[in-house]
Amino acid sequence: MVTPEYNHAPSPALVNILNHFGSSVFSFKPSAIVSYSQGQWGGCRAAVGLRPILSELGCLPVSAMVHVPRAHQVLDETGTPTGGAKEAERWHGYAHRTWSQLQWWGTAAKLHKQSNDPFAASPAFLSDPAQRNAAA
Repeated sequence: MVTPEYNHAPSPALVNILNHFGSSVFSFKPSAIVSYSQGQWGGCRAAVGLRPILSELGCLPVSAMVHVPRAHQVLDETGTPTGGAKEAERWHGYAHRTWSQLQWWGTAAKLHKQSNDPFAASPAFLSDPAQRNAAA
C-alpha cells in the first residue's frame, strides 16, 4: 500500500477503496506500507494510521515500512531518486528490509495455503455486517 500523508492520515481515496471492497478481498495477504510527504517525517503518521486498517481487513502488514520525506525533492517526475546512482543505492538499501519481509511472508502464506485453506476456519463475511457482532 502506498499512501501520501494527507492531514496527518492516510489518503482518503485509499481508505475509501479499502473500505469499499472489504476484508474478504484482502484476507490472509501480506502487505507492506510505503508513505511519503513533503515534510520531514515521510508520511509516518499516515503509515501508522494505515496499519490498523490493513490489520482489520486481515491484510497482514509486515513490520518494516518505507517512508519518503520531502518526496518532491528526493524523487523526480518518474519516481527515480534524485542525486545519482549513490542516492538510488541508498534508497534501495533502505527499502530492501521491507521488500525482504514482504517476500518472506508472501512465500510463507502461499506455501501454507497449499496445505491449509485459511478461509475454512475463518470464513469471509458474505452478507450482513452483523456477522461481525458477537452472538446475543
